[in-house]
Amino acid sequence: MHKKIGNGRFKTLAKELANNDIKINYMVDWGGDMSETDQPRLGTGSYTQGDGWYFTKSDRNDFTAKEKKTIKDIFKRKDFKVVGVSDGEMDIDDDRYFYPTISFILNK
Repeated sequence: MHKKIGNGRFKTLAKELANNDIKINYMVDWGGDMSETDQPRLGTGSYTQGDGWYFTKSDRNDFTAKEKKTIKDIFKRKDFKVVGVSDGEMDIDDDRYFYPTISFILNK
């Protein structure tokens, strides 16, 4: 079961990533001018270490080794644990692309 976490914590993570030139996807204001909101697009996942979340990168460029280290440092400072930073991948049928992601859980 996912723990309840306020949106503010996810926004803080996204701002820290942006401050380090790591770009992730944001929610879109569908009822307004279709611009991005300040709320990061958040997915949920179940990992070996427990239930958590993921952010998706905003482009197809894989994370560099330096970015991966920065990501882990940011999440650790904010009491989260990164369980994976995955590269992008083309579906086997070449009809869909899965963007690079950052998977994380709440640090216990």
